[in-house]
Amino acid sequence: MARSSGREHVHEPPPVEALRAPGRRVTRQRRLIWEALTADPERHLSAEEIAGRTLLDTSTVYRTLASLVRRGLVRRTDLGTGRACYEPAHEHPHHHVVCTRCGAVVHLHEDDLGDLRARVERASGYLLSGSEISFAGICPACRRAEGA
Repeated sequence: MARSSGREHVHEPPPVEALRAPGRRVTRQRRLIWEALTADPERHLSAEEIAGRTLLDTSTVYRTLASLVRRGLVRRTDLGTGRACYEPAHEHPHHHVVCTRCGAVVHLHEDDLGDLRARVERASGYLLSGSEISFAGICPACRRAEGA
């Protein structure tokens, strides 16, 4: 489960009506996948986990997720697990810190990073895209357990 850093931000996913786009129906598959993603909007699920929760075919889940990502309703992210994870898109960008021991995830918000983006652009010469940044480390609980 993800936690927010420092300042609390509530991550409210868009309502199911957001699935309704011009010329698109809210199919049973889309609704099931959306419900799996929004049941715990702080959680990051793989396509396989979504398929398991919805009892849908994995290829159906991947196709639907790709469509939801293209429409900006779902974010695809890499948390260092070797497979993509998905979460409902939020109204404000956020980044992730992932525990390499237990897999706990903490959300960091843009203002938590200060001018990091600008410093990376200056140092690299790259113009960074709007994608998120993921950091890896050992969470406080695992560090405490290590010292016990």
